[in-house]
Amino acid sequence: MFLPVKLPSTVGGEYMLRVEPTRKCPRSSPRSTPRSTRSTPTASSIERQTFAEIREGFFKQDRAMAYLLAGVCLALLIITALGVVGLASFWVQQRTRQIGIRRALGATRGDILRYFQTENFILATLGIIIGMALAYAINLWLMHKYQVSRLPGTFLPVGATLLWLLGQVAVLGPALRASLIPPAIATRTV
Repeated sequence: MFLPVKLPSTVGGEYMLRVEPTRKCPRSSPRSTPRSTRSTPTASSIERQTFAEIREGFFKQDRAMAYLLAGVCLALLIITALGVVGLASFWVQQRTRQIGIRRALGATRGDILRYFQTENFILATLGIIIGMALAYAINLWLMHKYQVSRLPGTFLPVGATLLWLLGQVAVLGPALRASLIPPAIATRTV
């Protein structure tokens, strides 16, 4: 098939050969060389590619961008988890005496663990609700301004669930440390 593009004779042109998938012509086969190239001694074939190779080259930058975006998202999730761990550790350090008093009054290790897990869950829920509302609003704006497709309905709930799980796992270490504080710490000054 000759494409309807007029190019100067110095530039050349492009053509495509359609073959059955089972009958791929080797690149050096004379059958894969067009008649115009064989009949014109000055013509030369610059580059021969299969359609799969052309498609691979066309989407190469898009694929690289997707990998870069996935890497950035992973890095942000790791930074978020480290932030939650740091903040929960700070809370445990600041509330050492309060935890000791609660333990002296009869709170079990499980109660202290549940307290920090629940507190983190409430804070994460508020952040997730605000984030989901902003994501939806930005998607509506992008749909209106740039004709971007609608955000799939499963993305936001799945993302919220993953963030809740990430928050609970991240706060688990500091919460376990808080549950190990002995009741005698309440009698000491911090």
